[in-house]
Amino acid sequence: MSNTAKDRYFLWQFSPEDEAKIRYQEFGQHNPDKTPLLFIHGYGAMIEHWNLNIPEFAHEHKIYAMDLVGFGKSQKPNVRYSLELFAAQIEAFLYLKKLDKVIIIGHSMGAASGIFFAHHKPEKVKALILANPSGLFGDTMEGMTRVFFGLVGSPLIGEVLFSAFANPVGVSQSLMPTYYNQSKVDGKLINQFSLPLQDKGALWSYLSPSKRPLDFRLDHLSKPCNYKGPAYLVWGAEDTALPPHKIIPEFQQLLPQAGAYIIPKAAHCIHHDAHEEFNNRVKKILNLIEETA
Repeated sequence: MSNTAKDRYFLWQFSPEDEAKIRYQEFGQHNPDKTPLLFIHGYGAMIEHWNLNIPEFAHEHKIYAMDLVGFGKSQKPNVRYSLELFAAQIEAFLYLKKLDKVIIIGHSMGAASGIFFAHHKPEKVKALILANPSGLFGDTMEGMTRVFFGLVGSPLIGEVLFSAFANPVGVSQSLMPTYYNQSKVDGKLINQFSLPLQDKGALWSYLSPSKRPLDFRLDHLSKPCNYKGPAYLVWGAEDTALPPHKIIPEFQQLLPQAGAYIIPKAAHCIHHDAHEEFNNRVKKILNLIEETA
């Protein structure tokens, strides 16, 4: 990531009673011929998880990236976390920066948040580039996986499991299955993912998807959804949690206009796992968006 990027913060009052300090960064210069890019990380991640991607695009595009409320260096209040809350954060950020329209590049939960936002505010989204989005799971969460999430969702056991995983060893064990190229799960990455777990309130945000899984799903959106603009699915072929052959057809019911690209030798964290192939694909997508504008 460019050394010139610095942490910026804004205070977001998202209800009459609740507010949170949100971290974001900016890269590149305003280009009137290019739509700004907004990068949105996945569950448990942060701006730095895009450190192999953003520099490839900052010479042509103005780029924004932010930590979702409850994650990274953003504040972690005791509130009800959901895709709706994250979409409201996207809307607040666009208002803050006076952005009429953006191209959203989102990963996993961040991609799902982008879809939720685009459904409700389609006029604000130029295009969606979705890396292994979550929110639709088909029949992939079965057996012991459902049992595990049921346990995490129970307050006492969930807190015990959080304590067990909220350390570098637990983080390493959690990250390894999301990478095909597991050498990328190094000390630097583990440290990036471990530090926010020590923040006040991390327990509330990190356990929220398992305590209230329906708040993080897209099943209730109309199919097709309200967003009719360009959309692209970029998937790691080796994603065992969200296998592309099962999940892509579901997303294409939601976004029938979405093209799908499967990258071999990449798992769930495709943008970091296979960053060169991912960046090349995104460059081609951005060119397509400009050609059809």
